[in-house]
Amino acid sequence: QSELVRGRRMHASVVPSHHKKEKGGLSRLWSAAVETITGHREEEDYLIYITKRLIICPVSAPPDTAAAESHKKKLRASVARLQRDHGEHFLVWNMTRPDKALVSPKDFGMQVLDVTNFPLYVPTLHFTFDFCNMIRYWLKQDPLNVAVILYEDAVGQPHVDPMRMAINDESRVAYLVSAFLAYSNETKTAFDALDIVTDLRGPASEVAVPSQTLYYRYIDDISGHGFSNTEAISLDCIFVHTIPLLANNGQCKPVLEITCNGVAVKLDERYTSIRHPKHQNFSPKDEIMVFESLGATVWGDVVISCYHVNMGFVAKEANKIEGRMGSKKTPEHLPIFRICFHVGFLQPGGQMQRLKKQDLDFACDAPTSTKDLDKGSETLALLGDFSVDLVFQRATEGAAGEEGTEKNDTTIATELEEFIFPSDFSGLSNISEMHVVKPSNEYLFLITEYLRLQKSQDPKRADVNEKVREWVLKRCNNKLDPAISMLEKMPSLQDELVRMEDRFYILGFPWKHGRTPANEGMDNALKRLKDEMGGKFLVWNLSGEDKFDYVKFDHQVINWDLSEGMPGLGKMMEICHSMRYWLRVCSDRDQVLVLLVNELEDSGKQRQMVLSGKARAALVYSCFRALDDFHRDYKDFGGGSSQAALDVGFKKNTTVAQSLFEFGRKRNLKDNDMEDILQVPSFKRLANDFDINIKTGLQNLLPIVMMRIFVQRNHSGEGVRRVDAGIKAQPNIPIFGEDRNEGGVHVRGCRPVVEVVNQGRVVYSTLLQQSKPTFFDEKEHEVMNFTLAAPGTQGVTILGDVMITCYHVEIKSDQMPGLTSPGYNEDTVDKKIIFRYCFHTGFVPATPFRRTISELDVLPSDLLPTGAIVPDDLMVDFVVAPPASSDIDAGSSEQKVSLFPKFDRCIEDMSALHAVDADSKKVEALENRDVDPKVAVFALQRTNNDFEQAYLMHSNFRLDDDDVDMSLDQSSEAASRRGSIKGASNISSGIPGGLGSRGNTGR
Repeated sequence: QSELVRGRRMHASVVPSHHKKEKGGLSRLWSAAVETITGHREEEDYLIYITKRLIICPVSAPPDTAAAESHKKKLRASVARLQRDHGEHFLVWNMTRPDKALVSPKDFGMQVLDVTNFPLYVPTLHFTFDFCNMIRYWLKQDPLNVAVILYEDAVGQPHVDPMRMAINDESRVAYLVSAFLAYSNETKTAFDALDIVTDLRGPASEVAVPSQTLYYRYIDDISGHGFSNTEAISLDCIFVHTIPLLANNGQCKPVLEITCNGVAVKLDERYTSIRHPKHQNFSPKDEIMVFESLGATVWGDVVISCYHVNMGFVAKEANKIEGRMGSKKTPEHLPIFRICFHVGFLQPGGQMQRLKKQDLDFACDAPTSTKDLDKGSETLALLGDFSVDLVFQRATEGAAGEEGTEKNDTTIATELEEFIFPSDFSGLSNISEMHVVKPSNEYLFLITEYLRLQKSQDPKRADVNEKVREWVLKRCNNKLDPAISMLEKMPSLQDELVRMEDRFYILGFPWKHGRTPANEGMDNALKRLKDEMGGKFLVWNLSGEDKFDYVKFDHQVINWDLSEGMPGLGKMMEICHSMRYWLRVCSDRDQVLVLLVNELEDSGKQRQMVLSGKARAALVYSCFRALDDFHRDYKDFGGGSSQAALDVGFKKNTTVAQSLFEFGRKRNLKDNDMEDILQVPSFKRLANDFDINIKTGLQNLLPIVMMRIFVQRNHSGEGVRRVDAGIKAQPNIPIFGEDRNEGGVHVRGCRPVVEVVNQGRVVYSTLLQQSKPTFFDEKEHEVMNFTLAAPGTQGVTILGDVMITCYHVEIKSDQMPGLTSPGYNEDTVDKKIIFRYCFHTGFVPATPFRRTISELDVLPSDLLPTGAIVPDDLMVDFVVAPPASSDIDAGSSEQKVSLFPKFDRCIEDMSALHAVDADSKKVEALENRDVDPKVAVFALQRTNNDFEQAYLMHSNFRLDDDDVDMSLDQSSEAASRRGSIKGASNISSGIPGGLGSRGNTGR
């Protein structure tokens, strides 16, 4: 019952309490502020600002000549205001019915999308997410862009029109606006967004029917969990308990109608026509109506409607004649109930779902007795215990789809999933298809020739998709020069294969919950990848923490998990060296490297300071470019002469920052976007350390001991990152919550814990200690201090990549985690990041050091929890010291960052992270043919365990021979040139810090 009933009871007949109460009026304040600034009043035009970039425009149908003149005046005022305040940066979604002709595209300068498929009832999830994705794509293209939703004003009209089986425009548009606000993380839930809309538009925007409430829930469920089912199911039977009561005490003549994704499902005619000889009428004494052996295979959005046929054929014809003569028409059908749901939220296989009267559209508002019907009423009554049972079975293989076509589970799963993910390609495609301007064929040809000429002059120039060429002409109203100018400035599509240089591509598209994404843009990119490169490509998945079925990539994927935050120097060297091995060492010079990134915009990950897909691609490309340029003239991978390798004249000193802006230019991203990425303190620090490391190596090769951490204010700043109403003074410590002091008084402050991660492994956490974390009161504490030393130790010894995070924790249960339990988990604490500091021990001194807030990673104010404050003058003191000589392992006293790593280490790294598991028996068989076991494993992975192909391929992968000693000599000589490291000639390869060592990678 829960899958279909959950949340249905919030509809117009019983307005939910959270809609009845007075709001804080934020939306009204915003709208009033806009009116004050612009000098406009609400009655002067149709525009209503939901947010500063999302506008609704409800236009009224003029009933007479005077009203028509007023309508034209307000429409002109609306357009003038858009042009004055937003210039050419607006785009109109026209949701009005074409037959009403309330507006003309010319009124808005032809910058109009005709949404002709706007559902009259509850918009399907497919339509909803396509709509949200179009607006997301449009707003993403330029920070000045605004979206305008134009629709017919329905304030004062009924929520539902039973004659048309339609919900009024206000309620449907409110649903779409609420879905977008939740989809884009403007609000926490879709119902929170609905509060904003109803605050501006009134009760007409509220939920109209129970099914609409269910779809509000779907929006939030998809964001949090995705679909629970991607298989088709078969609707076998429908049982209707109790018979509808008619005003004339006649028999009920029911007919069924089922649609799947807007397409009618073929049913036995005895259930769809009263003229069929086997059609059955029902009287109240029958108690139950049965529709059996339906055999309706459904997937996606499903609508089940049941009507009472109000008249036969003769009466129907007479009714038409009366209607033409101006008499009031009698409805041909009376709705008994309607059910709207999505198969993706049911459980797979056989099941029964029961829906009570209050859970059913139309039925929920029906009176319980014919006595309550108005005299002469054409409606019907339903008893209070009226209910409907839906009986489902697992769909058979090759089940009939729409119009008799066959669909397998893979096809259906694709159709269910493809619209969830915010695809740039589908967003642009839908916008282009709906745009009212038709592109000129002559100008399309000229743009194609222009791009061909540009490509001939610059072979590295990225290809431009046909959809993009059409869009720029439509957007520029078929003006050629502005279209070409716009084309040059457009960012590359996320789900498009972008060529960065020879044999190096980037492919970004969104996915979530480990589900294989599906959209046209990705399919086109993969087709190009396979057609042009055959089996020569290998994918570096930089979002490897969220794996999916890699069948579309022929399983040729290496998964790199970068979900813990900013990757360390060692991890970046490991990734970049594996990329250089693939492109520079392997003897097959037709091999192609593809960086795959997840472009899903997830505010939850942002709050955990996890790098976005764009930032990951930018970081890896920039570091690789700097490393590869520095050694570009080396023969192969550093196997040239020692003198050539050490000659500075052979090196190209490209910095990571320079490569970052090159990345932005190749993807047509704005310099501001790249500057924002580079301003993240840990990103800037990693880029700087990477540049130094590849040129001169580390400055400190020994471990350090972290003893204590002090967090306090510098007392020189005057602002706060977030100031709520009533807060005037800056607090002494970060404010993230409240607690009771010993006197029982509520006090503000935070309950901080410190977590130290070294080489991917947690080496210290306050939550793993015996005592409960202390709550720091802002009035009683000015310094938050943490002692990291365990009994009998100096502190925590760290070496290599380090990430120190200070969290505020809320205790969820009385059972505190600690040494008596396996450790904390998400059920016992709720963690919010206060600050984070990432570094490599090779670039910090073994003496106490201080970091100010400009050197710490702190969330921006819009991502902080409500009411949270981080002082702008926060600073952190780290008390560190060199380790005692007895604590230094003789075998690991120094680190080696491998500028020229061993080839076998690179191939081991790629094998360990490859999506294919090599067949152990085939590995042994290849070893018997004198193939190195490391090469045997990787060759089998590359060929999906094809033994003969693996044997033919194995010679492509080189291992270390004489190059090993030369590489070590070069690394040692580079270290001696720094003149600051003793004993560099004895560098060990067994210590973390570079590709030459795995260390504690947490793999």
